[in-house]
Amino acid sequence: MKVFVALAFAAIACSSNSDVPDAGADAAPDTADDGFVDPNTPYEHAVLNAEWQKLATGPTAPSGAKQDDVFFVDPMLGFVANGPTSSIWKTTDGGDSWTKIFTHAGTYFRAVLFLDSMHGFAGNIGAGLSSQITDTNVLYETKDGGGTWNPVTTITGATASGVCNLTAVDATHLVAVGRANGPSNVLVSSDAGATWTSIDVSSQFMMLVDARFTSPTDGILVGMDQNAVCSIMTTSDGGQTLTPVFASKTKNSLCWKMSFPTNDVGYVAIQDATAGPPSFAKTTDGGKTWTEMPLPQQATKTAPYPAIGIGFVTPNVGWVSPEDPSLPTYVTSDGGNTWTVDPALKSPINRFRFVDQNTAYAVGGAVWKLSVTYP
Repeated sequence: MKVFVALAFAAIACSSNSDVPDAGADAAPDTADDGFVDPNTPYEHAVLNAEWQKLATGPTAPSGAKQDDVFFVDPMLGFVANGPTSSIWKTTDGGDSWTKIFTHAGTYFRAVLFLDSMHGFAGNIGAGLSSQITDTNVLYETKDGGGTWNPVTTITGATASGVCNLTAVDATHLVAVGRANGPSNVLVSSDAGATWTSIDVSSQFMMLVDARFTSPTDGILVGMDQNAVCSIMTTSDGGQTLTPVFASKTKNSLCWKMSFPTNDVGYVAIQDATAGPPSFAKTTDGGKTWTEMPLPQQATKTAPYPAIGIGFVTPNVGWVSPEDPSLPTYVTSDGGNTWTVDPALKSPINRFRFVDQNTAYAVGGAVWKLSVTYP
């Protein structure tokens, strides 16, 4: 990538699981004789000086399709959910080699989460969205590092049709949400996934795609509301009640993934599939309030940019990627005020994972790795 300060697109404010240490955040700014104050920390420069590498032996999706999730327990041990091939993949050497560890015909694996090296879950988007997706089991569990997987049958409450995201609040409290194209449910567990309770939130979310919980009760959920626009809602009771805090001004838009580099600063990708202008959402108060900000204009002022993946390693440095492989992935070094094309990282990217300050992964059409030399 090797970009220090992105200047190509000036953004003007328009009318979404692990935090990574902001290494070097306390370093003094580099003030030159001309009065310029370097806005980026030494760590951010190290990130921007690194370059995403496509993992040659990593799993891929068929042309034009995407894999939806990647999760790493540590920099070496990771898993990929490959929906288009109904499979789950595993690496034990930081992505140098991969093994297909589970295949289940008729299942579209959309999300993957591990609590430790042995105990994990995978989410299925569920039956009814295409003739190829026939599996009605929404969750699978492994207790032997992915060697064997079994359907989760201990789900009570409203019937859930599919899962798009899995997140762990702590070692015992887990949350699953879904799905794109509806219906919308929040599934919660307080016993490390031994049992789950499903809550129907379809009255407020037409589609539910991603979630972030900072406690068993406090969370942020994103998707599409009943007015068919990207919507962000909060809950203080574990999903029982939802409070809308943001709605995009773009019609027929869908909030997709979110990224919080700190507890206060967060970002949400806005998928505008039919009309622009392209945008994303940003919060600086932990999700209480949000601002819709522009992404670079495409061919015309009304051309869409269907943003899906978004990932920030610090409040300043992050990426956003579209579902359309013909459109570029962008990088910012100033919190989304300006964006430039990242020539190394190819769309589509659906999920970014920052494992530690030196290692990040991204997944979409392929699997990508960012290795940061710091300090």
